[in-house]
Amino acid sequence: MELTKRYYSISEVAQMFEMNISKLRFWEEQFPTLTPKRDRSGDRKYTQDDIKHLQEIVELVEDQGYTIEGAKKALDNKRKKKNVNQAVIDQLIEIKSFMTFLSDSLDKDSDLLEDEEEDTEDEDNNDEYKENEDDEGKQITQT
Repeated sequence: MELTKRYYSISEVAQMFEMNISKLRFWEEQFPTLTPKRDRSGDRKYTQDDIKHLQEIVELVEDQGYTIEGAKKALDNKRKKKNVNQAVIDQLIEIKSFMTFLSDSLDKDSDLLEDEEEDTEDEDNNDEYKENEDDEGKQITQT
């Protein structure tokens, strides 16, 4: 089933699933997670996400033989599993962010250390030349 529109009317959705409009309304009452938007006149407008959710419900109830209560529990368990997975994903994103920050900080510190080393080498070279100058300020060749 290819969805091309942003919103679908209840009659279009009922036709997609080959069911009565009254059955869709009933399932909206039974499954609080199925809540299509309504336009100004109060007509239901199903989004692509609503239709995907309805597809899950249809598969559970009609194809797999779940009762309505069983389908509710299965959907709830699926949602909880997604929440657990999302929590792990969120933690990994935070860790990645911290590691990136740490790496950037180390790169900056490393650049600063290199600059300081270059400055120290320049100062050391200048000190050598100063030591090699005679009293009149003429430079003596370095050996």
